[in-house]
Amino acid sequence: MARKGLMYALLSALLLSTMNLFVKMLGSNIPSGEIAFFRGLFGTIAVLIVMYTRGIRFSKEDRGHLVMRGLYGGFGMVCNFIALVHLKLSDATILFQTSGIFVLIFSALFLKERVPKGAGKWLLLIFVAVMVMVNPFSFTGFTWFALVAILGAALSAAAYTTIRLISKRGKHSNFEIMAYFMITGMIAGLVTTDKLVMPQGTDWLIILAIGGISVVAQFFLTGAFVTTNAVVAQFLQYVGVFISSFYGFLFFGESLSIETIGAGVAMFVSSVMLARLKEQSGPLQEGKVIEDKIK
Repeated sequence: MARKGLMYALLSALLLSTMNLFVKMLGSNIPSGEIAFFRGLFGTIAVLIVMYTRGIRFSKEDRGHLVMRGLYGGFGMVCNFIALVHLKLSDATILFQTSGIFVLIFSALFLKERVPKGAGKWLLLIFVAVMVMVNPFSFTGFTWFALVAILGAALSAAAYTTIRLISKRGKHSNFEIMAYFMITGMIAGLVTTDKLVMPQGTDWLIILAIGGISVVAQFFLTGAFVTTNAVVAQFLQYVGVFISSFYGFLFFGESLSIETIGAGVAMFVSSVMLARLKEQSGPLQEGKVIEDKIK
């Protein structure tokens, strides 16, 4: 279970970072809320098709939690897109990854989960690596949009924690959980858009890429939170900070220092060690029914 959770978390980090790159590219022409709407629209269509072909139906249990997961994730996605468009790609990603702190708080309060024994030093190393990348003494991106990114991080953490809570009941398919997020994400994008702009030419290709990548990424991300501890799964997402920093350097000329590279390596090593500690602490039984449904 721990190895599967590691694989899911790392793949979701890679895919979400790639999606963020496309969002920033598209953001110069299309409003952030509209991008979120199209992502939710294409994602909803794709997930509903999969559910239909696999015979997966919407259940009557836990609808309140499913709706709240969708609302948290949908509005968190809009906040993230706004930050991606208006901040440096690396800065926005770093700020959004503060969701790990909120997950730590929420999982302790609502899930009564504990971090695996011996994980403290690796979580601390991840935190130090992020601080190296942020370099707070010269960080100038703390604007209103930075606050939006932090709000998005808190909302996403609430969504991640709710996924874990739902998975404990073992009554829902991964795709059903994703469907609620995609549908509410579409609504959230629509209500936060002042003026719709018709995409032109290659904009449609980028929108399709965002929609397709997001569906696969959400599958892996949801699977990560089902198969491992919520805090571990979230901190594994810090690998995406390094990936986004590299994309920012490659496509937008954003700085990528040796410190950033070193921090990225440190985060990857720490992520692997966290997964090993979780595996050594014993198999995780919760969420098994959902995993059986999506094999």
